Amino acid sequence: MAYPFFHLGKTAATREVLRYDDGQVRIEVAPGPSGIATIYDKDLILYIASLMAEKLRRGELRPDDPKPDREFTFTAHDFFRVAGRDTAGKAYDRLLQMLQRLQGTQVRTNIEMAGEGTDGVFSWIDAVNTRYRRNARKEKELVSVSVTLCSWLYRGILNDTRLLTFADEYFDLAPLERRLYEIAKSEDVDEAGWSIGIEDLHARVGTRGLMRHFGQFLTELEQNRRLIEFDIGLHRPAAEVLRRGRPGYEGTIVTFTARSSPPLPRRLVHPATDQSPDHREEARTDPEA
Repeated sequence: MAYPFFHLGKTAATREVLRYDDGQVRIEVAPGPSGIATIYDKDLILYIASLMAEKLRRGELRPDDPKPDREFTFTAHDFFRVAGRDTAGKAYDRLLQMLQRLQGTQVRTNIEMAGEGTDGVFSWIDAVNTRYRRNARKEKELVSVSVTLCSWLYRGILNDTRLLTFADEYFDLAPLERRLYEIAKSEDVDEAGWSIGIEDLHARVGTRGLMRHFGQFLTELEQNRRLIEFDIGLHRPAAEVLRRGRPGYEGTIVTFTARSSPPLPRRLVHPATDQSPDHREEARTDPEA
């Protein structure tokens, strides 16, 4: 969650390669034939993580299992229900496209999961199988989906001692808001707060937008408190750099603070070690993205 692995938008980029390198963590994500997996496609990964967590709770999965079962079967309807998605229209076609992007996206990183890493590339899911039936009009209707999760992510979820819960409202957030929420969760932000330079935050969010647009977005978020569970505060240096007569954001420190309000309803879990990215789309807040 701490690092950008997904394209921030509803439209999957077909040529863009996502890169992140802070001197310690290196990430490269390349698109497959159907484009690169998006932040909305990540909902399916979160859903599978919740299925794993339930199996762990029941004792059906063990970290020391010599033959781990990485296949998970579910109905499209249940995924739509959990992720708060509409089932009308071409919802099932969109699910199949999501699965294609998750399987086709190529990831390379030096992040290790459960003490193991990979020097090659992997996709989020290794295999997909769907079962369907014919209705009275001879049209295909999706019955169930079986997904084989990649071993890198499977190890991370299975061996993680810190499975984090997501608020239901996460699925209503715009892409940049999702990334900020994920980063705050991964850093265990509490009421004492956690701070990061805006330049580093810009890189970890994974936005392609200009720094001043990102700063303006954070300023709006600070004022309207739209981010769930956390508040954001901007602390600009005394001498601000002017850009075309407007103050810039260079050197700004961004502070996240957990709210002391009652806990929100919880739904999905996510591995904390996945340190692994409309106001509804990135372009809503990053006009030049």
